[in-house]
Amino acid sequence: MKYSKFIFSVLSMAAIAFGSPAQSSTEALGLAQRAVEKARETVAPDSRQIVFEIKAYNDNDGNLTVGGKTSEAAVRNAIAGALADSGVDYVDKIEVYPSDRWAMTRIPVASHRTAGRHAAEMATQSIMGMPLRVLESESEFWRVQTPDGYIAYVPSSSVVAKSDEEMRQWRAAKRFVVTALYQIRAYNSPVASGPRDVVTDLVNGSIVTVPGGVPSIENGRLHIELPDGRTGWANATDFAPIEEWAAQNFDADKILDTAYSMEGTPYLWGGTSTKTLDCSGLAKVSYLSNGIILMRDASQQAKTGTRIAAKDWKTLRAGDLLFFGNASTGKVTHVAIYDHDGNYVHSSGRVKRNSVDPESSSYLTTPFLHAVRIAGNEETSGIMRARNHPWYF
Repeated sequence: MKYSKFIFSVLSMAAIAFGSPAQSSTEALGLAQRAVEKARETVAPDSRQIVFEIKAYNDNDGNLTVGGKTSEAAVRNAIAGALADSGVDYVDKIEVYPSDRWAMTRIPVASHRTAGRHAAEMATQSIMGMPLRVLESESEFWRVQTPDGYIAYVPSSSVVAKSDEEMRQWRAAKRFVVTALYQIRAYNSPVASGPRDVVTDLVNGSIVTVPGGVPSIENGRLHIELPDGRTGWANATDFAPIEEWAAQNFDADKILDTAYSMEGTPYLWGGTSTKTLDCSGLAKVSYLSNGIILMRDASQQAKTGTRIAAKDWKTLRAGDLLFFGNASTGKVTHVAIYDHDGNYVHSSGRVKRNSVDPESSSYLTTPFLHAVRIAGNEETSGIMRARNHPWYF
């Protein structure tokens, strides 16, 4: 994220608002509070992506203090720069979460929640082998950030901690990605196939390494190592080297095949795996099969790519994302993946097909707001190929 515009605007505000040679404690507090709020609006408008738990206050001794937590050092630096130029003395108690603490999802699908408790709303999911940045790890639930930037809480039992050095080794290791459309299983030997021989199941997009760093195939099965050190054997044709998976060019057929393979799969709020998913989860999972990382929520995805007006739906191409919602406010509440001739696939109750063509028998009356084109916009804001993501390579 670029902060230069924010810094300029905050510093400009400081030059105007903090220009007087002296302020009362009340004036100083007000100026500090406005600087903090300006930072929130400009640098961290989306709390799903950046932790911004900072406030300005007078402590018990009457000292002007700016304190709290943030996930980005640039937030603290921008606030500090603005307040330094103000000429107001303050106590800096801003804690910046470290950027070198990691974890990796150790189970097929881990649920991330909006708060550190099992009863909290599910926000997103991660799949086996997905790298996670650890913000807090002092309780049963760890506060983590996923590769798309989403911040939520995951049970510590669902992940395994990784040091910065271990992550460097992982990025350099021989890795394989599950490319099978359907759930697969790893067994405890090259020939075992019984229900009591299962080590784990894996879903599309799961990442594993190989014991000893050298691929070994017996009886058509690849010897794999899971993030927590467990090993197993799984059908070798269900995997691709991570470099091959990440090197894919945009492939609308691949994206749509993945989406259609889940037809009938039940809707789950917060779901982002082939096991069960929500509307934006379907878009994420389908695009990830093509090596492309999208933003988490429909409202975020709607702000990416090239915008296409709803009235121009006949110009849409396979793989474009369609957004639905409130026609009067423009608020996005749903996303689908376009196929052809007005038809699309989406997750609403279950993964199914419908149409934006009013003449179609499968037309839905939910207001169609606009579409976005991801193809050709890789590496623009909110869209990233895994091969260019520093957490993966």
